[in-house]
Amino acid sequence: MSWDFGREITDDLRFVAGSVAHSGRMFAAVCAGIERRSPAAQAATTTTLAIVLAVLVGCAMHLQEVWWAAISAYVSTNPQSIARGLRRILGTLAGAMLAITSIGWLAYDPPACCLALFVVTIVGVIGFNVSRHGNAWLFMSITFGMVLLTSLPDPEEAFSVGVGRIIEVVIGTCIAIAIATLFAGKAASPGTPLRGWSDLLGGGLPITLHAIRSGVTVALIPFVWSTFVLPGVSQMAITLVALLATPVLTDPQETHRRIVGRGLQRLLGCFIGGVLALALLGLGFGSILPWLITLAAGVWLFAYVQHGSHDATYVGTQAGVVFITTLVQGSGPPESILPGIDRFAGMSLGLSMLFVTMFLIGPPTLATARAPR
Repeated sequence: MSWDFGREITDDLRFVAGSVAHSGRMFAAVCAGIERRSPAAQAATTTTLAIVLAVLVGCAMHLQEVWWAAISAYVSTNPQSIARGLRRILGTLAGAMLAITSIGWLAYDPPACCLALFVVTIVGVIGFNVSRHGNAWLFMSITFGMVLLTSLPDPEEAFSVGVGRIIEVVIGTCIAIAIATLFAGKAASPGTPLRGWSDLLGGGLPITLHAIRSGVTVALIPFVWSTFVLPGVSQMAITLVALLATPVLTDPQETHRRIVGRGLQRLLGCFIGGVLALALLGLGFGSILPWLITLAAGVWLFAYVQHGSHDATYVGTQAGVVFITTLVQGSGPPESILPGIDRFAGMSLGLSMLFVTMFLIGPPTLATARAPR
């Protein structure tokens, strides 16, 4: 029995090491072989333009978190994203209002706070998998967790935090939609078969189980944060929910492998984007122009990887997100490296926490999986 257990652990570690090595080689190969006239390059240029414009507008309006507007532009710039962008806005509005109206109770009742995160995450993950408005359900869950967790130290800030998130998402998403429509045109979105909300304990049981596992993971955040006084609590929530937003397959083991594979790519991307951004912050920025040029260059590179046709696109996705959140701190060039370190640490801890939970309550082994070659 102990020999079998040890072999399973060895196989799991081999799968992890092989996946990380493959993703790293793929990322390096894509960066070394950039094709300036490829569809990925065109999409990266569109994405970069939208983000720079979102940052400029956010800085001019002195938004609380300009980086959130930039991230909204980063993930929404797509010629097929008009409907998805509107759902993102509606989901953000619903999640922010839910957090604002419940913070007065949840902030002073830790068990209720964890229970609320558990329930809202379950609903969001199930809705993402079964509803035609999946993005709205997902971002409702993300925004609720972000506003709630950010406001726990000072519940009176919940209203301003929630309203700020709504404004930032509206600005970033609308700019992304406008830029994508103007430069990339409109493409027909492929139809996706939907299961619907019925039979969640029958044929949809894998979805329900995955949602419960997601809820358990997110519900642990307040406990871990308060016990160990960790940084970047809102970044932890964003990372966890975004990573757990993996479409559920019929085979729970295959779903588990996909989540772990995506998580490994996000960990690698988090490291690449965070280290690069922190190194650039160490150089200092005396004016807005060098800062924007540096931001645009990094975003273009990571967006190019994200929009590629290879199997390591999530390395670019996460690298771009961490690069933006680390380099964009306020209404102008960053003045300190410390906020960047805090956000980078929050995302890293969120991903690490997810992996611990995945291996504790997920399928027992990855031994049947094979690292990509």
